[in-house]
Amino acid sequence: MMNPNASGDLPAVLLAAVTMPPHTAAQTAESLSELADLADTLGFTIVEQAVQTRSAPDPGTYIGGGKLEGMRQLVQQHDIELVIFDHDLSPKQSQNIERLLGCMIWDRTQLILEIFARHARTAEARVQVELARMQYMLPRLVGLWAHLDRERGGIGTSRGMGEKQIQIDRRIVRAQIVHLKKKLERIETERRTQRKQRSKCFQVALVGYTNTGKSTLMNCLTNGSVHVADKLFATLDATTRMLDGKFKPAILLTDTVGFIKNLPHSLVASFRSTLENVCEANLLLHVVDVSHPEYETHIQTTARVLDEIRAETIPRLIIFNKIDLSGLDDFDKLLLEKKYPGCVFVSALAEGTRHILIEKIKTHVRDCCISRTVRLPYSNCEALADFYAYSIVDTIDYREDGIYIDCTISPVMQRHFKGYLPNLQEKTHNAQAR
Repeated sequence: MMNPNASGDLPAVLLAAVTMPPHTAAQTAESLSELADLADTLGFTIVEQAVQTRSAPDPGTYIGGGKLEGMRQLVQQHDIELVIFDHDLSPKQSQNIERLLGCMIWDRTQLILEIFARHARTAEARVQVELARMQYMLPRLVGLWAHLDRERGGIGTSRGMGEKQIQIDRRIVRAQIVHLKKKLERIETERRTQRKQRSKCFQVALVGYTNTGKSTLMNCLTNGSVHVADKLFATLDATTRMLDGKFKPAILLTDTVGFIKNLPHSLVASFRSTLENVCEANLLLHVVDVSHPEYETHIQTTARVLDEIRAETIPRLIIFNKIDLSGLDDFDKLLLEKKYPGCVFVSALAEGTRHILIEKIKTHVRDCCISRTVRLPYSNCEALADFYAYSIVDTIDYREDGIYIDCTISPVMQRHFKGYLPNLQEKTHNAQAR
């Protein structure tokens, strides 16, 4: 992490990007704007931007030697300490650019990793981020610590050139990666226990692009105090709260880490245990900042990440948030409703939003429930308590051949009652039998 310089000023930063097919100049400008927001999250001062148009990246420097010369002059003119590329650079490209510009070089992935490292609060999040950083660092050790790439012998070594210090450091990093993976495995074991306890509840997860207002909606719906900040990736840790404990089944709501374009694969892999909260949800509330000019792109990005973590089949409700800031008229809303059936327009800070969304969720739960008449043998009468606890019992009738229960069973409890499925009948059919 870079620190302010001796005078207390924030580090001066130059942003760089390359426009290549099929992307347009406008798309590059939008991506650079997002990169600037990411840099601002770390407190950096953006003093210049450099954009180059190419048909393909330069193998050695990504952006090309001619553009780098102009960037070198900007670095010297503004005393720039850091250049951030809006792309993923190879270790060799980073080394070449750093040598030519004479300052530190980051790519988009490293910037995101640094933000995650700063915002990680729980032990699990810190382990996940550290694992991703180690995996990112391993192939870049030569560039990061070039001064360590020297021959070193020692006691017990065989005659010859000796072992390079860089090889020792690689072994240390690999060992640390193994250690961190084992720690995550232990944490995952604890998570399985938690998930088992929640399996009888209907689970709803808030998903979406970063900084769309998910945490604000979480607080709105649960009267909670989840950390909220107008910054990218302000929330990394999955937070779960009871939405309604009186409703059957009880409803749990989970706030999750936000997504972003080109989210590093190492982060997706490291946060897989946290993202399993999304995969195991019964309903996803896809929160969209409809006031953002690129909200359609954000929807597509979120959909791609959900595909990547295999959550694409989970029912999804689009929540268009910040409608008060969007400037959309009634016709615009009609078009969005046609494109995204069932979508909801809200402002997380507006009165009435909580009631609207909770009713939407409950309606979805009711639509997923099944109404059945179950014959419970007297030999299993102890299971009657489960029906009262985990289903909505409408009527109960004690007969000679068993207890007949008219009940509504929630989707999350249908598996729990599978032992009675051979005895289940539709209410309408059973009514005729009576």
